[in-house]
Amino acid sequence: IVSLYKYGILLVTNTPITDKGVGIALLASALSGGQKKDAAKTSLLANYRENNFTKTKVLEDGTDGPLRTLYGGVWFTSSQVQEDGLSVADSAYGFDALPLHTDMTYMTSPPGLQIFTMIQPAADGQSIYADGMMAAEILRKEDPDAFTILSTIPRKYHSIDADTGWYLEATGPIIQVNNEDVITQIRHNDLDRLPDLVPENKKLDDAHRKWDSILNRDSIRLIMHLQPGDTMVVANQRCLHGRYSFKQDAKSSRTVSGCYVSQDELNSRFRMEGLE
Repeated sequence: IVSLYKYGILLVTNTPITDKGVGIALLASALSGGQKKDAAKTSLLANYRENNFTKTKVLEDGTDGPLRTLYGGVWFTSSQVQEDGLSVADSAYGFDALPLHTDMTYMTSPPGLQIFTMIQPAADGQSIYADGMMAAEILRKEDPDAFTILSTIPRKYHSIDADTGWYLEATGPIIQVNNEDVITQIRHNDLDRLPDLVPENKKLDDAHRKWDSILNRDSIRLIMHLQPGDTMVVANQRCLHGRYSFKQDAKSSRTVSGCYVSQDELNSRFRMEGLE
């Protein structure tokens, strides 16, 4: 928790990859809900311990664990693994490169944490990470006008999946600041963005290009070729992630499992650690 607060990103190695998502759900349990994990009827992690680390179950009165979304509790980027009825309407299910972005910008309050485990990597398709709040501070220093524009003008994002009946939509500026002008959130995904809420605006376009140019700098990017069992925990309202393109064929399929934790639960854990 302390490392996540300080850096916004965490690498956990040697996590299980053949347990159908049990391990990643337990990690979400450890990082979500209440700080105390001693009640087996409400904590997924406590329940697992009570069952001698052999099985887990959905808790009727559970208070921690993965956030429920249109992709399920624990999701897989291989459509062959996803259960029927869960959405696969996301660019993560393809093999093209993904620019740096935050997840679920189309939710009123995007998840606080994204947790994902590499199950089967491709020969390429390296993962990319960047501290969005640091990028925003660079923008503020280099181009104050662009910073003001991107922190005041709302953008519109959506996700539609006709197959499962979802239509999610939310608005917000790319850079969110509080009354003290402190950056509190990054909401950025060009692949989810609808036409802007404001009329054509050259200053807005120029500000967005400046923002993208900062995100493309090697100096702020962390590039990793994740191996099976590598799990990344990313503060989704702070850090951005992406990937390079990769080749996919019948012999190999880049597969990642993942889940989310809400921002409210993450903030609660930060406060209990005395960090906020």
